[in-house]
Amino acid sequence: MHITHGLATGQVLQRRRNQTASALVTGTCSGAGPIHVRIARGGQPVKGWANRRVGHAARGKFSAKLDGIPVGGPYTVTFSMENDSLSVSRVYVGDVWLLGGQSNMQGCGVLRGAPSPHPLVHAMYMDRHWDLAKEPIHFPTESPDNVHNQPKQSPAQVRVLRREATLGVGPGIHFGKEMVRRSGGVPQGLICTAHGGTSMEQWDPALKNKGGDSLYGSMMLSLRHSGQPVSGMLWYQGESDATEKAAPLFTKAMKRFVVAIRRDFKQPNLPFIMVQIGRVYGANWAGPHWNGIQNQQYELKKYIRNLECVPTIDLPLDDTIHISAEGNARLGVRLARLADRMVYGNRKELPAPELVSVERVKNKTLKPSCPYKLKLTFRNTVGGLRAHSLPTGFSLVNDKHEDTEFIFKTEISGKNVVFLETMTPAHFGDYKLMHGHGRFPHVNITDSRDMPIPVFGPVDIAPNVALCPFITQWLVSEIQKPGKPIRHLSRPNPSSKLRLKKRSFPSWFLDMHEVWGGRPGQCFFFTDIKLDEKMQLNLRVGSDGPMRVWIDNKLVLQDLAATNPCILDKNISPVTLQQGKHRITVAIDLNGGLAWGFNLRFNRNDISLARARQRDYAVPICCLK
Repeated sequence: MHITHGLATGQVLQRRRNQTASALVTGTCSGAGPIHVRIARGGQPVKGWANRRVGHAARGKFSAKLDGIPVGGPYTVTFSMENDSLSVSRVYVGDVWLLGGQSNMQGCGVLRGAPSPHPLVHAMYMDRHWDLAKEPIHFPTESPDNVHNQPKQSPAQVRVLRREATLGVGPGIHFGKEMVRRSGGVPQGLICTAHGGTSMEQWDPALKNKGGDSLYGSMMLSLRHSGQPVSGMLWYQGESDATEKAAPLFTKAMKRFVVAIRRDFKQPNLPFIMVQIGRVYGANWAGPHWNGIQNQQYELKKYIRNLECVPTIDLPLDDTIHISAEGNARLGVRLARLADRMVYGNRKELPAPELVSVERVKNKTLKPSCPYKLKLTFRNTVGGLRAHSLPTGFSLVNDKHEDTEFIFKTEISGKNVVFLETMTPAHFGDYKLMHGHGRFPHVNITDSRDMPIPVFGPVDIAPNVALCPFITQWLVSEIQKPGKPIRHLSRPNPSSKLRLKKRSFPSWFLDMHEVWGGRPGQCFFFTDIKLDEKMQLNLRVGSDGPMRVWIDNKLVLQDLAATNPCILDKNISPVTLQQGKHRITVAIDLNGGLAWGFNLRFNRNDISLARARQRDYAVPICCLK
């Protein structure tokens, strides 16, 4: 007798919910008649399997269905028919996992740090034989398929290449060992299909019919060769898609890929556990697209059910892009945590930390040059967040994907991260939040189970108000000798004696330092704004000297104690203005030569949050002539 499909030495069969497995075994034989099977462990037959009839043979072929093999092993499975028989040894029943992706799943960690084999962790290698899992479990040149093995290598050449290999540690074996522990000793099987340097275009399910000439087709051949369903898929890919052409298509490609796998595997709810790509050095070709792929991976669970993502951004490397042997040990455990939740139903295990909200709050403890804090709230933070040194990893980026370096202090408290940022030029909505900005950031915040905050962003952190542009065009007087104190000053009128000069300021801060430096006195500013409709507004002003503000003939705001430094939006006062033209007048005391200037803008109070976020609203327009 000879088995052609369905069972192999060293194989792990996938258990079902009733804690048994089945296998449909076909093969060739020399006669005809009933097929019987004996399943034994340690020389003793398993209950119900001393001599069970499982099939029939005719015309030199046989088919046998083994149904109800209990979890465990190793088993010796003996088929017999008249005077013909064969035995398959080291057969297990447990959980089977499909491993796919590119080089970091294939494994490029230094073999000196390889994990020791575990008797209950087996692999179906890329030549599709089953055996004890020992690194490297992915070795594409062993594959019979052209997509993995071009030019073809002879068996002798493959043996030499294996013997001389120095790299090959991936997360697979570490994952399998942790799953054995978490399952209470259930055997684990790993089906290996990853190939380094491959893109989602190369993994396209549309190429399935090319069989071994395509990655997807080769993966399907491996799955069919095993003859078994799987508990879930572990996927680590995305580095090759961090390009200008491929990155915008990544989410769509992943959705198509997962849908195809679940359809072709006939497992519509197949758990899919993917790895977020980590750091890379020297990859100038990646640019901002590297972060783009990471953020798409972070957000994929919004679009694909029963999918979770494991971050790696804090793990050490063994070269410029590949997770080290040590890092893969930690990654294997992280993958197992999510598999424990998704497959074993352990609700004590949670997904990776996830941003819930961003809140801008007043800073009451530091000097007024830092008036606000950004408070981030995360969920899935087991035991709270922590860092082994000064916490790092967050950035405020501009529209060019550049780190503005505004964040100067980060604090952690339970599930919250609070950071302090300096005054931002222009309005706050022009900057967005990122964690893990760039291709090789330093990040070090995890929870108590060594699960880090993933890379994410850019995330919009604009205040939940409809901000208007800063008013930057003014008629500015020369310095006037001190007259009445500012607090007693009536609204000044433009006149020739003020020697007004029209000035356009290049930024949010009306900087008069070069003119005012060290000189006492007062200065007056005038401008006109036009409203296309009636507006309910807040006037928002910051100054570094005592000042008063009038709109038309009405005093609407004053800060008689203002001093250096100028605080953005320090003073806020409501005002309702009718459609048409309005005059704004500002009087400021130079504070004995210490004042530099002020900032002034509005926000609308009569705009919904949705319109504010979309910036879909009219604003006061400067119409100074």
